[in-house]
Amino acid sequence: MKIRVRTVVILVLTLLSLVVIVRNTEVVSVRILFWDLVMSRIILLALSIAVGVIIGFLLGRPWRKRDHQYARPKRVGENSQ
Repeated sequence: MKIRVRTVVILVLTLLSLVVIVRNTEVVSVRILFWDLVMSRIILLALSIAVGVIIGFLLGRPWRKRDHQYARPKRVGENSQ
């Protein structure tokens, strides 16, 4: 069984994120625009990581689709327009 480098990097980053989240348990005050929120740092870090993962996923999807579109071989007799 061959493990890809990407899989190992994702696992290591996930483990490091979990360690950071679990080690930071104190309550913090967060100001977002005109809201003052008081929450556990665990929740704040987990939300930040989740938002980052979602943004990364959404930004990564169009690139993959576009690459496959341009990489497909042309058929005989297909217009090049």
